Amino acid sequence: METQLPTPKVSIITVVYNAVATIEDTILSVINQTYSNIEYIIVDGGSTDGTLNVVNKYLEHIARFISEPDKGIADGFNKGIALATGDWIGMINADDWYAPHAVEVMMNNGSAKDDVRCGNIMLIGKNGFEREKKSKVGWLNFGMYIMHPTCFIRKEVYRQTGKYDISLKIAMDFDMFLRIKYKGFEIAHIDETVAYMRMDGVSNDTVKMHHEELAVMRRHLRGLSYFNSWMFNYLNRLRWKYFYKDPLRTQLN
Repeated sequence: METQLPTPKVSIITVVYNAVATIEDTILSVINQTYSNIEYIIVDGGSTDGTLNVVNKYLEHIARFISEPDKGIADGFNKGIALATGDWIGMINADDWYAPHAVEVMMNNGSAKDDVRCGNIMLIGKNGFEREKKSKVGWLNFGMYIMHPTCFIRKEVYRQTGKYDISLKIAMDFDMFLRIKYKGFEIAHIDETVAYMRMDGVSNDTVKMHHEELAVMRRHLRGLSYFNSWMFNYLNRLRWKYFYKDPLRTQLN
């Protein structure tokens, strides 16, 4: 008889606040995964727009659900991690959704030594334009080039690294991943599209994002590493301001 290898338990966390228009897509993408050993956790920040009515339709598929005021997205992440009992943790927020095979792909690929696995994401503009972005692990010093909704992180990594910084409103994931990197954890890229993101969320405030990324760089980088990252960030802001016409935000003919 063929021996079945155990499937690691994966906790999926969705942080949501007033996302009645999109939360159902997120929930369905989790509960319809091809991977079986999933613990689904939803952390709501006290929604008042009907989000809770949508969540309540799927309570039988949700392991833990809390709804209470919080201090922002990072606080929601921390609450979800505290509730998680899985070996791995993934996060998919209410404007994003998984490909049907996402968890299975990320658990069945990579190496046993991986502490973090990240994949590719498909960005969806309001104009219908789509663009795939790959996680670029080697670019992490220059900004958040790892696509957070595609990431699965061992629970032990969070235990050793600590909580997301609630003072950061956008770049809390960049800060976390730099901390993970400089603690020496292994971050692997799996070259598969496993998540989709609508381009109208908080992280699309590019000016605030760049300012927060610079603040995070100052915390973690020194000397030439900081200078190179600062210069890259500065030139990238000039490119966005004066030269780059983002097709995801441009009206299609």
